Amino acid sequence: MQNGNKVGKAWIMIFQISISMMVPMAMCAALGWYLDKKLGTGFLFIVLLLLGIMAAFRNVYYLTKEFYQKDMEREHAELAYFENLKKEGREALAKKQEESR
Repeated sequence: MQNGNKVGKAWIMIFQISISMMVPMAMCAALGWYLDKKLGTGFLFIVLLLLGIMAAFRNVYYLTKEFYQKDMEREHAELAYFENLKKEGREALAKKQEESR
């Protein structure tokens, strides 16, 4: 069941990301189109669509940052472990070279 749980969480994350991207872009585009028609301008659609795109990518950044936080912590712990091994190996090598002199 553990593997099924991971698949379920992945599907939920996919749907959450897609909704978090579509909603700001669609709402800003609709508002820009409405304001362009109402005010007789031609640039508000593009401006608000770009604002919606930026908001969508901001939402995705914060969603995925939280989702991958545990993976990042584990990766940093592994890197620290390997750095410690390198340091211990260098110290042991230096000690062995010193003893051989």
